[in-house]
Amino acid sequence: MVTTLARAPSLGRGRVRTRPPEGLGDTTAGTLATRVQALQRLAGNRAVSALIATWGGNRTPGTARVAPSQAANGHAGSIVLHGETNGTYDGGTSDVVGRRVRRAKDCDCPDETPCLRATGTLRIRYRVDVQITMPDMPGGLSECQQRRVRTFLREVLGPHEQDHRRRMRTYNGTTRYRFDLTACGTEALTQAVQEHLQAHHDEEAAARQQSAQALSDAIDPFDRPIDLDCEDTEDQP
Repeated sequence: MVTTLARAPSLGRGRVRTRPPEGLGDTTAGTLATRVQALQRLAGNRAVSALIATWGGNRTPGTARVAPSQAANGHAGSIVLHGETNGTYDGGTSDVVGRRVRRAKDCDCPDETPCLRATGTLRIRYRVDVQITMPDMPGGLSECQQRRVRTFLREVLGPHEQDHRRRMRTYNGTTRYRFDLTACGTEALTQAVQEHLQAHHDEEAAARQQSAQALSDAIDPFDRPIDLDCEDTEDQP
């Protein structure tokens, strides 16, 4: 008997782990950068931080959310940047190894369709493709503030996104499922094997994806403000 298993349909693109960036109200990124740079030239970084701290609204892709000034710690302002990690799960690719068909006596079948028994192992290989997108450097920051952002991206946000990748990749691997089925005649046996193995494949693939995605989701939300209260030497009075 030759049993051909259709590849399980892809379970689709993994849910985007992070919240999509919002917008900066009615202000475009270009306008904000122009105003911030102009203020820097006139008044230095403390004035820039004050302007940033008063900027409300939402985020747009590639921009940062600006948090209000906190009197308790003396910060002039901070930003919150988010990465994005997406997983595309392949749904699993299967084949049957060690298949065997032989006569059996444990089913009641007519003479023209004898009782047959099929045994073998369903092997399923799983793979997820993970893509990480890191945020761009926000516009209008001083060199000191940019250094703080780069350090955050390298030492805080980057490792966080890599942890998402590692957790999603627990989906990868190979499973084996031993089956033993009987039916009356070759046609009925072939159909029984295909339906049984396809059902097992679909159920296992869905559970495997849900498990990997849940591991990834468990480390969110991730909101770490970057303190912008710093000045370059040349800006000191």
